[in-house]
Amino acid sequence: MGQPPDATTGAPRPPRARALIIGLVLSAGLAVALPYNEMLIKGSRLALSSCTPAAFFLLFLWLLVANPLLRLVRRSWALTRGELLVVFAMTMVATAVPTRGVTGMLLGMVGGTHYYASPENQWGELVLPHVPKWMIVQDSPGLRHFFEGAPRGESGGWQVWLEPLFGWALFLAALWLAVLCLMAILRRQWVERERLAFPILHVPLAMVEGAEGRWLPPFFRSRLMWAGFAVAFALGSAEALHNYYPDFPALFADVPRLLALRDTVRISVRLNPLMLGFAYLVNTRLSFSLWFFYLAYELVQGVFTLLGVSCMEELGAWSPSGVVEPIFAHQSLGAMIVFVAAGLWTARQHLWAVLRGAWRPDPRAEAGEMVSYRGAVLGLAVGLLTMSAWLARAGTPVGIAVAVVAIAFVIFISLTRAMVDGGVAVIVPAMVPLGFALSAFGADALGPTGLAVMAFSLVWAGDLLMFMMAPCAHAARVASELPRGRGQVFAGVLLAMACSFLVSVVVMLALGYEHGAANLHWQYFKTFPQYPAEIISARLLNPAGPSLAGWGWTGLGAAVMALLTLAHYRLPWWPLHPLGYMVSPSWVMGSIWFPFFVAWLVKSLVLKIGGINAYRRSCWLFYGLILGQIVVAGFWLVIDALTGMTENRIPLY
Repeated sequence: MGQPPDATTGAPRPPRARALIIGLVLSAGLAVALPYNEMLIKGSRLALSSCTPAAFFLLFLWLLVANPLLRLVRRSWALTRGELLVVFAMTMVATAVPTRGVTGMLLGMVGGTHYYASPENQWGELVLPHVPKWMIVQDSPGLRHFFEGAPRGESGGWQVWLEPLFGWALFLAALWLAVLCLMAILRRQWVERERLAFPILHVPLAMVEGAEGRWLPPFFRSRLMWAGFAVAFALGSAEALHNYYPDFPALFADVPRLLALRDTVRISVRLNPLMLGFAYLVNTRLSFSLWFFYLAYELVQGVFTLLGVSCMEELGAWSPSGVVEPIFAHQSLGAMIVFVAAGLWTARQHLWAVLRGAWRPDPRAEAGEMVSYRGAVLGLAVGLLTMSAWLARAGTPVGIAVAVVAIAFVIFISLTRAMVDGGVAVIVPAMVPLGFALSAFGADALGPTGLAVMAFSLVWAGDLLMFMMAPCAHAARVASELPRGRGQVFAGVLLAMACSFLVSVVVMLALGYEHGAANLHWQYFKTFPQYPAEIISARLLNPAGPSLAGWGWTGLGAAVMALLTLAHYRLPWWPLHPLGYMVSPSWVMGSIWFPFFVAWLVKSLVLKIGGINAYRRSCWLFYGLILGQIVVAGFWLVIDALTGMTENRIPLY
């Protein structure tokens, strides 16, 4: 059931402008609530995954509470299906900005270099002369007041943030513009031609189906859904009650581990309802490949350890450093390069049509797109060129700046495909762009200033538990549900990005000046802020050139991925999907491989015994597991805010 038809044309009505207003209000609310939770309540983290659980929670509340109340007052006030989708897309991208997405990393790192400089670490002599002054906050009372709290009766000194935040805002705007335009370009290829599953959107799309003309959509009348919801809600509540009352039995006190190869292999066995639900919606070949390749990776890593095979590279934060871990990080990056290249080759006809459409737009084609091809291609080009120019202007050699931007987008696209095709609701790369730059080019080629600029790439491409391309891809998929008014999704997403950034920056600064940022969160304002300077200092004291071994391992990963991709496309009987090999070294897979194993096993049995109809009916149970895990986390977060409880976290992966 779609939107109500237009009275004159019979076509579905596009969403009205009120959807943008409501989306902006909710985006601003998220920009306030998420930092407040992360800094003060420290409860369940609804913004620590690119599947954006906070947006799911808001949609649940709106459909179950707000929309029925609006309908009660006046029938026309309730949001239609199209308007609900626009609002949901906006809240998804808004969730990707505060705290882990951008704001927490940005404020901590651009302020921490001067604040944590001391005679002992010698950053004043080693690091600060090479960091562009406009890129970081300079030492001042205003900076110290942020980290330590402003004394009563004194102004905070917010003005010290204006120059660096303006410079970084330009870069982030270019990044987000390029990401959104790229997803607009790939929308038709991924949604209509390749028909990717987008498992993360199954639940919200089912929730809004049939929303017009009813107090509650049909989704909320499914007993099977509520059964799954009850299981996840009960398990999460038991975890929360244990945090309130330690005598209450903890269901997951110890995580079992599988040991092998003289204890060199240690595999966690953890079953999470949210990950289990998403995994059940994935093609069985994909779900099988994800857990199979992870176990294979762990075993091979153990064998390498026993045999003494090593690669002792120091790749910086969020890229592995150790005896054997860098080997597999390089292989994963090589696999990502081949994966993206194969995807672009598969989409070559569509991309050629996009370029033709950008040169000679067809009004009929434009009407059905999220944004016109000409605008999308131009926006992508402007975004990529601005990012490269920004890095070069800051001091990175031009060729390396272009290469780093290219590798960053290879990583973003690979992780996004893992989510929209593989249902991996949370995923990070085994190597981030900084690790690539240090290994591929070395500190000597970067130069001291280029090294400093690359170290600060951790602001926008470091942790990557939350990155913007994934919610933008889901927003593009949401736009496919709207025969008319897709441009409103594009406009709404841009507005939500800007609103969430501005509001979350103000909120985080206000919290810092009131409470002292260093007292609020040890990662954002103690650990992460020191990463860039530590990397710069270490590399300047021990400079190194490019790693030939790193290039070799990257090439090996690319070769293996090429063979797996060839087998995947040419051999119908081939059981392994190359995506599993690509993401297997990610540390997140250690937490989510077991849900994929269980989902693959259960789904295979259901399909074999009951067929496709039994599988479709069973999906409602897993929809409930997904929604129940998110809602129980949000429910107890509200309880924590009312009671003053802290550190009560229900894990979402």
